[in-house]
Amino acid sequence: MDRQSTDTPARGPAAVWLFAVIALSLIGCAPARDAAPLGGSLSVLGPDQAFIEAVSQGALPPGWEISGDMPEDALSIHQVEKFRALSVRADGRQFALIRRTQASLLATPFLSWAWHTQPPNSGAHPVRIIVGLADRVGKPAKHWWQVGNSDAGKVTRIIEMTWNETALGRGSVIGPHADGAHPESARYVARGGGEQANRWWVDAVDLSLIHRQVWPKDDPANMDIRFIGIAVHGAKRPAAMNVAAIRLMR
Repeated sequence: MDRQSTDTPARGPAAVWLFAVIALSLIGCAPARDAAPLGGSLSVLGPDQAFIEAVSQGALPPGWEISGDMPEDALSIHQVEKFRALSVRADGRQFALIRRTQASLLATPFLSWAWHTQPPNSGAHPVRIIVGLADRVGKPAKHWWQVGNSDAGKVTRIIEMTWNETALGRGSVIGPHADGAHPESARYVARGGGEQANRWWVDAVDLSLIHRQVWPKDDPANMDIRFIGIAVHGAKRPAAMNVAAIRLMR
């Protein structure tokens, strides 16, 4: 499939398979309003000043929802080289931080983000960028997780963007993974390998192409992007990733 990733280090943020069952818990307040793209573009994560202040105070960033067993020190803000970034730490506990969206897959299919990390010694990085899709007129959606009384986790498809153990396989799509109680999921290998570590990279994907490859029987015209965020899987050893400039575009 076509790849939209860059092959050169980013000079700055231009623009985290969650198959395990996440604990049914909510950290934070009532669900925030869904974010809709303006002018064909939505800045999901800057991080902006409000986000930085909330994380720095140990609070839930405005417009975001958290589920799972998130450690108190899992989120922090760091100056990495010239840029402010959200640092996400994985220590074996699973959690997710998402922002609900109102966006059509066909109208705004391009997702871009910037990341800077040291890969773990083995396996894919436990911190991934995650997107939840729902068919607005087709089969009923399932809960990826239940966030209080919110329907934020109710989707039909999950796509994760991962940093692989090696650079091999970059651009590969793995899936679908079927779980009877949860939405089907797929994993896109966006980057990988120690040789690409400790540098800022900006990567981008066409979510509609991934969706079409994994679920060709779906009608893409009926698919909505319901949330975008960062998911943390279990890890044998602690690992961290710096993330910034997550943006949805047409």
